[in-house]
Parts: sequence; structure tokens; C-alpha cells
Amino acid sequence: MQSHAITPRITVLLPVLAFCLGLAAPMALAQEIPARLDWAERVELGTPVSGVVASVHAEPSQRVKRSDVLVRMDDRGIRAQIEEDEAQVRRLEIARAEAELEYERQQEMYDRTLISQRDLSLAEIAFAMADAEFVAARARLTRTRLDLEYSQVRAPFDALVLARHVRAGQTVNNELQVTPMVTLVSAEPMLARGQVEEDGLAGLAVGQNVEVRVGERRYTGKLRALGLEPLDMTSETPRYPVTVEFIAPADHNLRAGQRAVLIPGND
Repeated sequence: MQSHAITPRITVLLPVLAFCLGLAAPMALAQEIPARLDWAERVELGTPVSGVVASVHAEPSQRVKRSDVLVRMDDRGIRAQIEEDEAQVRRLEIARAEAELEYERQQEMYDRTLISQRDLSLAEIAFAMADAEFVAARARLTRTRLDLEYSQVRAPFDALVLARHVRAGQTVNNELQVTPMVTLVSAEPMLARGQVEEDGLAGLAVGQNVEVRVGERRYTGKLRALGLEPLDMTSETPRYPVTVEFIAPADHNLRAGQRAVLIPGND
């Protein structure tokens, strides 16, 4: 009698059990990829201008905005050179105008057969040389003004200061090689880099949703890049790089090198 009572119950529970197992199967089969966090962008800033560092406005872990001045060079010599170059441009502009007038006078006299072709050619040459000197002076002035602009090292994007490499009063010579002054990283978005074996590539596609787990924290990201070549061509079990991009709150305090786990979605 008891066996007959249990049988209907089992019959009712079997579909429910099968449904639950069906839900659990995808979760059990979900691929988990070990990864490490990385910065989306990293840049070492410097300047082609040589001289003395006047001030530094960047410290490690400091957040900076695009166009913020991070390092100022002593620009007094550059400003003096600009004044000299501007005076030279004005002088040569006057000389060019005078040479042009003289050429026009010589052209008129030549048309009236009052001077020879040689005299006209000399006036033409003098005007061409005055014009060339004027153009060269303007170019020198432009370069000096660029030096003044480059004397301030600015942040190219919203960033996090990773390191500073110079101090106020330090002399830098950038004629042969530019000295790094500040290292910046872009912390928004963050990247998570992992590796998958060949069998794991089938379930991955660029643009796919990927959950990024860092400890107990979870973030929603997108698969940004999927390697076309293994990291080690000689390995018997090749592993391909994967890169996931994700956004974290501004105060996330995440760091490059932290361990993470990537869980690709089913989309």
C-alpha cells in the first residue's frame, strides 16, 4: 500500500526536478576565466623643452582633469626669446616692404627703358631675399611660441596620476631624449585581461556581455578583444588572450594587477 502511495508523488516530482536541473545546467557549464585588472590607457608625459622645472602639480593617486597643468618649466628665457623674435619679425617686415617698393620702382623704370635687365634682376633678387628672411623669422617666432606652450605639461585626458618623475628645481635636458615627468593612467573604463584555451573560444564573441568579479564586487562589462594568436606559439595547449572593458564607480579604488574572474554571458 505504501509503494502505491509513493509512486504518484514521484511521478509529480520528476518534471519539477527535471526543470530545476535544466536551470542549473547552464550555471554549472558557465565558463569562468581567471583574469587580472589593467589600465585602459597608460602614458608617460614629457616636454621637448629643456630647462629647469619650476613647479610640479601632480602626486601619485591624485585624480586630474583633462588640460590640468601638471608640470611647469621656468619659461622666462622663452618669453625673452619671443620678444626678440617679434622684434626681428617687425624689422624684417619693414625691410621686405621697402624691397618690394624698390622692385616695383625698378620695374617701372625698366618698362620705360631707363635701366637694364640686370638692374631689374638685382632688385627682384633683393626682394626675394627680404621675403625669405621675413618668412624664416615668422617660423622662428612660431617655434618659440610653441616652446612656451610646451613649457606647461598638461593632462591629455581625465586620469589618475600613477607616478611623478621630476621635482621643482630639477634641470632636464630633452635635446636627445625626452625625460618622462609624470605617468598617467586612465581608470575609467578599467580592463580585465584573461586567457582561454582553444576549446573556450567557441562561446566567446567581441561585444558579448561579460561579468567581471573582483572579490565580492561584480561589474558588467563587454568583451573588447579576442586574441587571434596564442600567447605562446610553442605550447601544446595554446591559450588566447581576452580583454574585457567595464565601468566601475569613480571611487572604486581598483588597481592594476588585482585578480578577477570573467564570466561570459549567454547573449
